[in-house]
Amino acid sequence: MILTFDVGNTNIKFGLWDKENLLGDWRVNTKRDLSGDELGFMVDGFLRIGNYSISQLEDMVVASVVPTMRPALERFSNKYLKKPPIFVEGHSQKMIKIDYSDPRQVGADRVVVSIAAWHRFHESLIVIDFGTATTFDCVSKDGVYLGGSIAPGFRLSAEALFSRAALLPKMENFYKALNAICKDTVNGLNSGLVLGYTGLVEGMVSRIKNEMGDDPKVVATGGLAALFANHTDVIDEVLPNLTLEGLKIVYDQKKW
Repeated sequence: MILTFDVGNTNIKFGLWDKENLLGDWRVNTKRDLSGDELGFMVDGFLRIGNYSISQLEDMVVASVVPTMRPALERFSNKYLKKPPIFVEGHSQKMIKIDYSDPRQVGADRVVVSIAAWHRFHESLIVIDFGTATTFDCVSKDGVYLGGSIAPGFRLSAEALFSRAALLPKMENFYKALNAICKDTVNGLNSGLVLGYTGLVEGMVSRIKNEMGDDPKVVATGGLAALFANHTDVIDEVLPNLTLEGLKIVYDQKKW
């Protein structure tokens, strides 16, 4: 069995694979001072819920944008798997060509989701990842990573509003916005944030399509992908586990 780790600034998502089957996936808050043993305790707990064990793990594959987490990931893998983890770096992987001024600047997560999407569809793509930042990544029909854009994430934008507006109630959960004209503050906030951010997504997709010059398929991933897919027809498909899938593909092809 293989463990794939997507280490982001806000969340760590990891999945357990047996051959081509994703047996389970879990999401926890990112804690930059986590020790290797704490990570082991956490992983073991989730695996045991599904009647699995750390002793069944053969390898661990990681895409991380949090460098301070690397020592804990290494200690966990070396202690419990008896081997170092496999870190997939955007610039050094061999699955997809990177057309970027400095490939070392492309986050591993952005490259991995692009690999997963292209591996599924084999056509030109825009991949939107709703995370701490919302990234728009573009892949040509020939499987070349073309670059993309980065916007402040939805929750980051919402937190900035709540922190600067003392009279506005902080919202933890967002839901489908039915109207742009609302009769109370909570619905007004939800509508303004959700529909406003949907406008950002639609505007970026339109501009990117114009620059790509064809009609790319638009794929969304990340925790809030389904919410925004409910508000726009520019998103063709929601695939919540793209990063985990991409890591497994890179591992299977031995091209890291």
